[in-house]
Amino acid sequence: MASAALILALPACSGRPAGTADTDKPLRGVLTTPTDIDLDWTDDRPGVAGHLLEFATEKAGPYTVLDYLPRQVSDYRHPALMPHTTFHYRLRTYRGPVSRPAGAELPDGIRFTWTDASSDEDGFLLEMRRKNSTEYEPVAVVDPDVTATTLVTLPGEKNASFRIRAFVLGEQSNVVRLTTGE
Repeated sequence: MASAALILALPACSGRPAGTADTDKPLRGVLTTPTDIDLDWTDDRPGVAGHLLEFATEKAGPYTVLDYLPRQVSDYRHPALMPHTTFHYRLRTYRGPVSRPAGAELPDGIRFTWTDASSDEDGFLLEMRRKNSTEYEPVAVVDPDVTATTLVTLPGEKNASFRIRAFVLGEQSNVVRLTTGE
């Protein structure tokens, strides 16, 4: 059985950056400090569950995943970047059905299992809704055809609600190109 790769969430920026270029494109970006890039987007299309944000230092790639972001998130800060470097960003939608995984508590986490009922998924997202929250957010990514993963939990997270999403990636946004300073 393969295990999940945990997502390291970088802090998201608040609000829309001033001086944002390409206002007619879904993905926009601005260099807010010599080494910080703020990105934002709008996407109110029905059926979109969230977005996959990627970056590369060459337009043709290879692209690296920054984060899987739930639908309610529409901005992101990529901080403390290498000076004098060009970064290319793109956004991809994801959608897919959700189900409740079975969970077994472990001393330091929870072991989740589920049935793979889809044949064309790009992977699975383990999503968590923290106590006193109304929204789910991705906390782990699992490869296609894998039906189990373990999540190491922090205090209080064992009481959260969890679900599994078989996700399929959708279309890709425009590419935003920005060069850091200093």
